[in-house]
Amino acid sequence: MRNVHVFLLGLALCACAQKRSQPVARTASPAAASVPSSAPGPSDPAAAQAEAESKEKRPRLGEAAVYVDGKSVGVLRRQELPAKLPTHVLKLGEGYETTRYSLTEYITALGVDGKKVRAAHLYGGSRVVVVDRAELTRIGSEIMFSFVQGERGKPRIHFPPKKLNVNTTIDMLSGMAFYVDKEPPTLKDGELFMPDGTSATGKVPYAPEEQGSGTRVYVDGALVGTVKRKKLTNDLAVPAANESDPTKFSLVAYAAKLGVDAKGAKSIDLIAGDDVVAHLAPEKAKGVTFQVPSRNRGQALVDVPQGEGSATRAARVSAVQIFVKTTAPSRAVVPLDDASEAAPSAAGGRGGDDEP
Repeated sequence: MRNVHVFLLGLALCACAQKRSQPVARTASPAAASVPSSAPGPSDPAAAQAEAESKEKRPRLGEAAVYVDGKSVGVLRRQELPAKLPTHVLKLGEGYETTRYSLTEYITALGVDGKKVRAAHLYGGSRVVVVDRAELTRIGSEIMFSFVQGERGKPRIHFPPKKLNVNTTIDMLSGMAFYVDKEPPTLKDGELFMPDGTSATGKVPYAPEEQGSGTRVYVDGALVGTVKRKKLTNDLAVPAANESDPTKFSLVAYAAKLGVDAKGAKSIDLIAGDDVVAHLAPEKAKGVTFQVPSRNRGQALVDVPQGEGSATRAARVSAVQIFVKTTAPSRAVVPLDDASEAAPSAAGGRGGDDEP
């Protein structure tokens, strides 16, 4: 039932973004997930409660996270896609069009040799589509993904209208995992298992830690780290004007701690959800400060420069993109008042959104 709700939500979002709904390619019929015989039934409320609590404690993939051999390499947000990823504009007729991205081209844009990928796992909630090497070679370039509101919103997957050699299909994407050097988990009775036989359900295989909700830091399109409140040390702190002011940290200094010479960057873009809220030249970025308050989804609250003066305005930033060797793509900067996800969380928000 949950997948049906997600599917209906995707359709509703598409309807808001376009006057005409996009055609959906015919795909292989989804395989019904097997239910282990030991699964508790309605007649066993205690076991059902225990199972529910167990599921709640399982780690989550995060915000449409993407992994290669267990290493976090980004998320599926339009503004966080590699700049060199080609776009495919499909004409829908009567002046309507849509933009899609090829799965194999995305793999290449991540810096991965597509010929070496042993398997791709496409997550759609609790379901996983297993695409093995043979199928990636055969139709990988025809498996496309897009965003439900054109360049905004959640990602969805599109399979080609031909016979598919996969276990199931999904519509909305909650994450991706690619396997190159690591042995891919195998699917048995609807559940993923690691090569040693242990269950991989509810976790990211081979990941030392899962991509959380902290602000992501990219250098030339490659993810190099995530801002974590517990990793902010005193040497990164900026002297406060007043003792009552919260402790703030230097953005450039934090980047240096990640091994990035942000002082020599061509430019730095600040991203809030689907919007670019600042495009900073290196000299402007030197004085940018941030904090990671509680009740802010674990993300950095950055003092975004306003105009040519010294005025700043706090904004919740989901990603920082630093361009050192490459040039930033040409993107419109959205005013903070128009970027809904840049608004700091109100005090007393959901504590579960913070990093642990």
